[in-house]
Amino acid sequence: MKAHLRIIAPLALVGVAALVACNSSNAINSVPNCGAPSGKVVLVYPAPNSTGIPDNFPGVIFGSSSGLASSYQALLLPAGNSQFVPLESVAAAPSPLPSPYQTPSFANPVYQESASGGVTLPSGTSVQVFLNDQNSNCSPALLGAFTSQ
Repeated sequence: MKAHLRIIAPLALVGVAALVACNSSNAINSVPNCGAPSGKVVLVYPAPNSTGIPDNFPGVIFGSSSGLASSYQALLLPAGNSQFVPLESVAAAPSPLPSPYQTPSFANPVYQESASGGVTLPSGTSVQVFLNDQNSNCSPALLGAFTSQ
């Protein structure tokens, strides 16, 4: 009987380790991207792939089909950086919209700005723009990139 227990115990440990590994990978893969709570969202300003955006830009403007909660914000990732630069929570966008901007492909977009709050971009740098929900454990969603002047 003792020999039987010696064989089962190591097999049980292997099974537990396999389950832990499975659950860990599923937990990592199950984190959704941050996006509009319902509907669509796009980067409006700076227009994706635009160049010559002022280093002291006013902020990022999103267009969404249903509006974003105030917990949403833009995160910037300048080329060569390993950490996001957070902007302020979204609020109503200015009118008229700054140029260059992208017109959303869906009808009646709600425009909201995540203001820069005085962030100055490094000159001549490619900057990726992410959408983040501060009240969620979602992964920030990449919406586009632009280049500063």
